[in-house]
Amino acid sequence: MSGTGPRRDLLAPALFCLLASAALLTTLGFMRGEAFWSTSDGIYALTARQLLGGLDIYSEVAAAQPPPVYMVGAALLWIDDSLTALRGGLELVTLATALLVGFATWRLTGRAWLAAAAGVLTPLMPVMLHQNALLTPETLGAPLLLGAALAAARPGGAAPAGTLAALAAGTKLSFALPALAILLAGHARGRSLAWFAATAVALAAIATAIWGADVWRAVVVAQAQSGSTALRHLPGLLAQEAWNALPLVVLAGLGLASRRRPGDEVLLRTVAAAAAGGLLLGVTVIKLGTYVNAVQVAEPALVVLAAGGVAWILDRTPGWRLLAAGAALLLVAQSGSLLLSPSDPRPHTRPFADSGPRQLLSAEQVEALARAARACPPGTPYPGIPFLAFVAERRVPGDQPDVFILGSEANRRFAERAAAERSVACPPDAPVIDASGQAG
Repeated sequence: MSGTGPRRDLLAPALFCLLASAALLTTLGFMRGEAFWSTSDGIYALTARQLLGGLDIYSEVAAAQPPPVYMVGAALLWIDDSLTALRGGLELVTLATALLVGFATWRLTGRAWLAAAAGVLTPLMPVMLHQNALLTPETLGAPLLLGAALAAARPGGAAPAGTLAALAAGTKLSFALPALAILLAGHARGRSLAWFAATAVALAAIATAIWGADVWRAVVVAQAQSGSTALRHLPGLLAQEAWNALPLVVLAGLGLASRRRPGDEVLLRTVAAAAAGGLLLGVTVIKLGTYVNAVQVAEPALVVLAAGGVAWILDRTPGWRLLAAGAALLLVAQSGSLLLSPSDPRPHTRPFADSGPRQLLSAEQVEALARAARACPPGTPYPGIPFLAFVAERRVPGDQPDVFILGSEANRRFAERAAAERSVACPPDAPVIDASGQAG
């Protein structure tokens, strides 16, 4: 689109997308309060607070991910050391993701109001809704990867595409898979890959200069040694990922199959690469400590493709439209159940499963358990869920929040430090997280 008229026509949809997305995210924040949704959120939040408090991650605290996730958390907690500030800042990250979805949809379809709707609905996708405003690599990686897909589709976008892709991989190393898929699908592949490599080398050099070899011992060696998910849990995790992705994959697939006009073919390729690469991350649940939110970074790209499906499928046969309507209804049912019944959301939870991704503790339960933790003697380590330790402003045994990474040989000294304090921890009956990631 060019000229004053088309640009003016975009103003109202763009403002609607911005304001409606912000209002939705604010509402979700108030609805959730201090509820506990994910083990990773509390682990990364508490580690970020320790970093802000002067503890050295990687040498004093076992940390499973590269520095950015902890640095972003520490920056938000520096503004105000509270769960409200942390989640409020992360809502802005989700808002950026929603706006990028809207922009990508507009570039792909040319339909401004459809693009605005796609952006507003993005935070309501099944996995993103469950993980809303949680401090995880996936929350930070989603806008970086979609931004890389947008940049890689522009003839002169090699530098920003490669840089954003490298920043995404620097947030979590496995994000290199969708990042490289995006760059290979876009314009100027050689230059994009060169920028990716240069940025990655610069980030690695900075991390090494600050944390030395400890950072690589943590994010590479310890991760490789951390063990595998119990075989009895693995099929259920993979099935849950497939179930939550199913409606968006169907809509995206119908959109790709029904598209007739040439349009922006390169953007279509880069967004499809982002979606496919993000979905392939689902296999990382074989690693202990990885959960079904691994596919969260695929959802924004899938929303773009699904919105394209809405635009392009209208002129197809009724059978196609009926299948698309069925997928859309399942999507609404999955997300709607998580909003209406967060502690037991069905059909968000896959069929025949005893439980699945859900609200693990309500805000009221969190407050009651945090009150019990605050009643313990000052300085006594709290042995339970790291999120509760964060809310109660208590330390954990050995100052080691990430219990999943402590099983590695590289982190033995951290595990021994934590074990030495468990016998004096308070309260001894604090709820913990089991191997499947459930509170108990």
